[in-house]
Amino acid sequence: MRASRFSQWLWGLGIVLLTLASVTPLVMAYLGSEKLLHESQQHTLQRDQRLLEEVLGERFMDIRSQSRAIAGSPDLHKELGDADFDRIRSVLQQQLANGGRRHIDALALGYREERVVASRQISPDRVQAVLNDNVTVNEWQSVTEASETSAGEWLVLPVQLDHQVSAEGPAWLYALVRLNDNDWLASVLMSTFGASAVTLQRNDTVLVSRETGAGQLEALAGMRDARGLVEQDSGILRHHTWQVGNSTQYQVRSWLPNTASPLWSDIYLSMLVVACLTVVVLVGIWLFAVRHLTGRLLADPLSDAQAALRPETRPGRSSVSGDPATTGQRLERTSDAGLWQAHEQDSFFSGIIRYSPECIFVKDVEGYHRLVNKQYARTLWSSPEAMVGKRDDMVLPEHMLDQARSSDRDVLDSGKAVKYEATIRTPDGVRTFLVTKFPISDGGGEPHLLGGIATDITELKETQERLGLVQNVFAETTEAIIVLDDRHNALIANRAFSELSGYDQSQATSAIQSFLLEHPEVANQLDKQRRWQGQCFFAHRQGGILPVLVSVTTLPKSSGEARYVLRFNDITELKLAEHRLEHLAWYDQLTGLPNRSLFSQRLEEALEQASTMTAILFIDLDHFKDINDKYGHSRGDQVLCQVADRLRTCVQAKDVISRFGADEFTVMLRDIDTEAQVMSIASRVMKTLEMPFEAGEDECLNSVSIGITLSMRHGGTAETLLRNADQAMYVAKERGRQRIVLFDPSIDARQQQRLNYEMGLREALNKGELFVRYQPRFEISGRRIVGAEALVRWESQEHGLVPPDIFIPIAEGTRLIVDIGRFVLEQACHEAAHWAEQGEAVPVSVNLSPKQLREDGLWSDIQRILRESGLAPDMLELELTESMLVDNIDLVLPLLQRIRALGVNIAIDDFGTGYSSLAYLKQLPIDTVKVDRSFINDVPGSPEDETLLQAIVSMARSLNYRVVAEGVESEQQRAFLETLGCDELQGFLLGRPEPGNMLISQVIRAREGTPEGDRGGGRLG
Repeated sequence: MRASRFSQWLWGLGIVLLTLASVTPLVMAYLGSEKLLHESQQHTLQRDQRLLEEVLGERFMDIRSQSRAIAGSPDLHKELGDADFDRIRSVLQQQLANGGRRHIDALALGYREERVVASRQISPDRVQAVLNDNVTVNEWQSVTEASETSAGEWLVLPVQLDHQVSAEGPAWLYALVRLNDNDWLASVLMSTFGASAVTLQRNDTVLVSRETGAGQLEALAGMRDARGLVEQDSGILRHHTWQVGNSTQYQVRSWLPNTASPLWSDIYLSMLVVACLTVVVLVGIWLFAVRHLTGRLLADPLSDAQAALRPETRPGRSSVSGDPATTGQRLERTSDAGLWQAHEQDSFFSGIIRYSPECIFVKDVEGYHRLVNKQYARTLWSSPEAMVGKRDDMVLPEHMLDQARSSDRDVLDSGKAVKYEATIRTPDGVRTFLVTKFPISDGGGEPHLLGGIATDITELKETQERLGLVQNVFAETTEAIIVLDDRHNALIANRAFSELSGYDQSQATSAIQSFLLEHPEVANQLDKQRRWQGQCFFAHRQGGILPVLVSVTTLPKSSGEARYVLRFNDITELKLAEHRLEHLAWYDQLTGLPNRSLFSQRLEEALEQASTMTAILFIDLDHFKDINDKYGHSRGDQVLCQVADRLRTCVQAKDVISRFGADEFTVMLRDIDTEAQVMSIASRVMKTLEMPFEAGEDECLNSVSIGITLSMRHGGTAETLLRNADQAMYVAKERGRQRIVLFDPSIDARQQQRLNYEMGLREALNKGELFVRYQPRFEISGRRIVGAEALVRWESQEHGLVPPDIFIPIAEGTRLIVDIGRFVLEQACHEAAHWAEQGEAVPVSVNLSPKQLREDGLWSDIQRILRESGLAPDMLELELTESMLVDNIDLVLPLLQRIRALGVNIAIDDFGTGYSSLAYLKQLPIDTVKVDRSFINDVPGSPEDETLLQAIVSMARSLNYRVVAEGVESEQQRAFLETLGCDELQGFLLGRPEPGNMLISQVIRAREGTPEGDRGGGRLG
């Protein structure tokens, strides 16, 4: 009886162990996956809430920007200023007709207690009824329309116009969006969630609804009171809220097909069925093995026992009269065989328990351990010998005691197995176990022991967590991903793919196969199982083509079938950025015209293809800097845009216009037959650009200088034609501006000569080719030298003596004039100081250029040179032209005051040519004015010049300035100037520019005296 119970117990334990080992991991994995799936759905709900707010927020922010743009429309402000409400309605209707305003259902403008309405297929009276509520808040707000004939929900945004129109109060622009049956809003909600049905509600009133299949909206309506996330086998309900600005909070409910939960359930149920079948097979094998083994062990002893007890059937012998000793021996052998078989089975089970990787233990109902295996004891930092006979509180950590005792009570009370998870620190680190406890009954069926098996599921838990993390990453990544089998069927696709394509998971196969048909190069790479990346176009379900970057990857084969991963990145923004960069690289951002690079490229192409003549107009705006200085750069930009617009009207579509530089434009004229044709077009351009330009509220006039080159006469390359046209344009400026000049070779020769001079001038200072000459200044009687003007000269090794009227303008056009001016100042001061040391103190005058005045270091240079040379400051005079002072009075005045404070004298050169006013002259700290030679050339003899010269001298003397006459070349001029009251004179009559030693000799001769009657033309010169 005891052996039978032991066999039953052994079989039962084996069946339980096999069942638990097969089913437990699957059950735990299923439960864990269910939990992860639910958490993933909750996370998706929260993410979609943020996505809803971002998407709709961007749309309504765009409507706000459009409304402000409409409110700032010049046309609207003009009509509003005229109070022409019919025209205002027309302007609003035009704004609504703009394709970019399609999300606005109505516009209204309120001013002077009037409201003007423009709407799309909506009665203006309805719009007026909506606006009867006092809408004055500069933010979105909800307005419910409730009338006898209609009802609706509106979002209204009032925008105050940029400035006060009149004293009667501000004007407001109202942008209205009707929510009821709003198609674009429904489309946005459907595409945002990828749902099969969606509604927008205010409380229980449905404003917007849409479904992809019949019955989907009924499913939503059937769960009217549900909130948050509700999962069913037929689908998933998601409940969101949405609010814009100060509007009412609206409810957004979406219905999505539930494809994940049934899929996981089917997979795990299939695996569970397979596990159960496996258990049945293993149990059958186990029962067959045990039965076969037991039958073989007991067959011989039972046969012997039956033979011993069976009566003898042979003749002459009784069946019960056999040899008792033999019968006893047979029974003894039978008993020994049974005992040996039981011992062997006990050894089998002891080995299984001892060496099992699972933790196995048996306790009595009082909690004392009766049996523990080595793995269980090691887990609790002990040994089997030390744990047997001890209660739970002696071997388990404190944090596990309550759970252990509670589970023990549940097993004893219910008579059923109990499972739970426990985490404990073991010699292998912190591990998580799945503990299964079950009752062990005595012969009467009452539980008298508790068995337990603890399976280490740490790696399984980590695998589940990683699986959940991978699932979340796959689902939430912004990169569209789809996995295909070897027949190009979709196995799984993430949410980003659905958003990119417009197809849900069930339609992913048709979407990707359509893509592969349109892009056979991608399908070819799949068949070759290669890694590949390239740019393609993806057709969205609702229309529209998206540029995408496609990456193809082949997964390692695990079941003999290939798997492919296709990743799609929407590169629309990248393409737009490339287009913007290309536009920035090839077009002028202000005027929209081609820039220098694109113009040169198109000119090269035209020269290569053209069989007829091509002409280039190089156009420069004269005195454009004056427009910027007077009106500001923003209005100057407006003038440039108007120039571009006018140039477009002067040429044909085949011609090319470009903004070549700041105020320079070029025009390429194709298919030109004659030179006269080009000159006619150039004249038309000049006349068009001479018309007044609008500079804000003002008008300004301007002229242009134009240089022209012809491809078959003036060069065969774009670079040559442009350079020659540029040179011709500069010749036009030199000839007085507002001219048209056709290039000829002599212009290039002069330009080359100018460049040679400029290159030589850059080396002149280092080579010592520059030197200073001094032209004396006499008192008006001509008897005494009272000063000298320092004049620079250049004697080039290559070009010889270069006239000042050639190299000085070249130096003025570059920064060389600053270095040359500093050189002249240093030479003049040192030489004048040397004269003073010799007892011949002669004041020296030095000319300053406009560029020197703009240099920050001019005042420091003057101070340093005076200190180093030792020249007294009152022996130095600085000459500035009148035009230089008038054009830069605000900049020059503080600097001149600082220079005058040093004791240096200041003179105005070329006085009378700069249109100075007395107001300007009174501000300047000057001592001397030098009358320009142009006023002296024709006196005496010219009444007009005599009168003008007399006025200039009188004005200067009235301001206590010394007056110096320049360019005096005759005794008659000297005498006339003396009668007018001039103080000094300078000119070839008495002295030409000469070296310093010759000047001092002349000073000495003048001081020694000469009879007055001997004074004659140039006698002292």
